[in-house]
Amino acid sequence: MNPSTQSDRDAILAHVDSIFQAYFRGDRAAIRATHTHDWRGFQIRSRSIVRGIDEYMRNADAVLQSIRGLRYEMLDADVQVYDNVAVVFYLAREWVRDAEGREKTILLRSCDVYRKDDGAWNQCGSNIYVLPDE
Repeated sequence: MNPSTQSDRDAILAHVDSIFQAYFRGDRAAIRATHTHDWRGFQIRSRSIVRGIDEYMRNADAVLQSIRGLRYEMLDADVQVYDNVAVVFYLAREWVRDAEGREKTILLRSCDVYRKDDGAWNQCGSNIYVLPDE
């Protein structure tokens, strides 16, 4: 892996962390800023393709109202960089508090798409899924 790809990988994984942290704080402005205006994909509760940041934020608001993220650990991550686009696969365990105040863990599986615009990486798409309890 060349040095620029490693620095890109590090920047992208730091960005993924910033998204988790924004959700933990309930910081809508930071959540919005960590996704492109033309974002596409599936969120945890998606029943159809989410198109654009406004629709993304409507779904994000529903998540923020129902659970509160507390912490997470990245179990595995793989970042593939192709010029100004990157594909990020990861598995993460997240500790959340539900609407009734109970703490539980969830296992997230995600495939994110990142785009480098004006020298900075930002998430432009994702398919994030909560794996069922075993």
